[in-house]
Amino acid sequence: MSRARASRGRKQPVKTQDINLTEDEIKECKEAFDLFDSDGSGTIDPHEIEAAINSLGRDQSPTIFRLLAGVEKLGAEIDFDAFLGHINDRLGNRESKEGIARILDLFDDDGTGTINVKNMMRVARELGESMTEEELTAALEKVSSRGAELTLDDFYKVMTKKIYG
Repeated sequence: MSRARASRGRKQPVKTQDINLTEDEIKECKEAFDLFDSDGSGTIDPHEIEAAINSLGRDQSPTIFRLLAGVEKLGAEIDFDAFLGHINDRLGNRESKEGIARILDLFDDDGTGTINVKNMMRVARELGESMTEEELTAALEKVSSRGAELTLDDFYKVMTKKIYG
């Protein structure tokens, strides 16, 4: 592939120090990328992502859909570095309040600005977890300043491990 074609429509390669993801998260991103790369070309296009999301069931995977929103702006041929950069940008720096707010937004599908039991039930279902509503309520109440919903401040404390239950 020519150099001009390889760089067309894609961001510059992601530098390792610019990534705020753990090694395990990068590995999970690679696994997801490989699933999206249905033709094994080493690149994905928005159509492959759309097909993968549709196969999961759009109503069953809103968090994934929200995480991938805007990926089509990377162009028609998205390599792993560009994909990883997009996921990293969507998640933000998990040590900053702004980055934690981006993650909260992935949970907050009802637009309340908090994470409630309903949000947690949806995410647990998407991840294949079988926690009961009672278990999730108890977990939220343990770290929440508002009963059974997490504010951004609560979520920041949990995500940066500044709270211990």
